[in-house]
Amino acid sequence: MRDHLYLFFFMIQFSSGCILSNERQKIEITGYTGGSVVLPCSCAHPQSTVNTFTWLFDGGGQWISVFEDEEYSGRRVLFNESSPQNLSLLISDLRKEDQGYYECMTEQHTFIHLTVKGCNLVQNTEAMNAVTGYSGKYVVLPCSCSELLAKPEQIRWRYYVGNTFKEIYPNEKTERHKNRLKLLNQTSPGNLSLHISALTAEDEGDYSCSVSSQTVSYRLHVEVTLRTEKPHIHTSISLSTLQPSHQTQELPPPQQPHQTLQYLFILVAVFPLALILPFLALSSRYAKDEVACSAIVYVEKAFPPDHTQNNVVELIECQYQC
Repeated sequence: MRDHLYLFFFMIQFSSGCILSNERQKIEITGYTGGSVVLPCSCAHPQSTVNTFTWLFDGGGQWISVFEDEEYSGRRVLFNESSPQNLSLLISDLRKEDQGYYECMTEQHTFIHLTVKGCNLVQNTEAMNAVTGYSGKYVVLPCSCSELLAKPEQIRWRYYVGNTFKEIYPNEKTERHKNRLKLLNQTSPGNLSLHISALTAEDEGDYSCSVSSQTVSYRLHVEVTLRTEKPHIHTSISLSTLQPSHQTQELPPPQQPHQTLQYLFILVAVFPLALILPFLALSSRYAKDEVACSAIVYVEKAFPPDHTQNNVVELIECQYQC
């Protein structure tokens, strides 16, 4: 009996079609011009069967079908067509006209309000901004949106030449800037700053960045830098290195007084030694003779008595010599 009851409720769920997970809710979604956004809408049960389904857009007081509007053809598709229960809407290449109310409607419905933020220039659009660059270097003319994620629908850089403005980005209509211009928006779509490389004096002049109805103007001044020749640098260095040697020849030797003092000090130290050495030599000789005499006396005393007379004579001569 319980199994039959579960089967009955299961059949009622499928017969009722897709029950939206966010039924009768108002969802706020924010997108940026040039980007993409997903408007969520899906069935609460993964195995639900979608009987009827449509997306409507309030185009100014009147609801119109999103997929039947040729103006937005190719920009509005289902987010996941392989999953019938996922009814989310993907809108690419967003524009200000996409802002408004959307309705996901099956047997039930839910509302989504989409806000699309565009590009408003940060720079002063009423004054002429001055920028200085240097020849041979690069310069950046700043131009950016208040929302860096917002990509403008149209961006144009122009250069004033020949009493008229000529476009230099995205279409280079002057040979002067060819292959030397690029935008710095690789990571931020709202960064529209212009990078000019290999500056020359001919690049000096007036530039303008235009986004929709907004324009920011710049006056570029290029300063020419002079390069110093390397041979001239080497010549000045060689002269500076030779000058000290010429001065040392004219001035008296600075080390002579110092050397005289050294010689005087050595003489004073050696003179007493010269006086003491002779006395040391005489005293050393006297000590040697005294030792020799004492040795002879000792030896003569050890001789036998029969040689006493001869030994006494020799001993007297030795003592006299000592």
